[in-house]
Amino acid sequence: MLKVNVDHIVSVTEARGRLSELVESTADEDVWVLTKGGKPRVAIVDVEYLSLLIKRAWFNELAERSQAAFDGYLRQQGESPESLSDESVEEILALAQG
Repeated sequence: MLKVNVDHIVSVTEARGRLSELVESTADEDVWVLTKGGKPRVAIVDVEYLSLLIKRAWFNELAERSQAAFDGYLRQQGESPESLSDESVEEILALAQG
């Protein structure tokens, strides 16, 4: 869940008049949330932070897909991924590597 400082939540109407200030004050993980009709609509974020978020999302997706593929492999081998200990998984990985 995104945590935003209450002071960094502004309406689109207010942001229009303060856009330069909001852009200049956005750095690192600092985020501004713009609302419309009282509901969050868009965010102003530092481009480098946005890049980091995209990389994290890509990595998380890759990790989930890798886990799903490994679970499928274990099931093909007659194993239940949920019931294996970490030590058993390490042994299976060591055997798979040769």
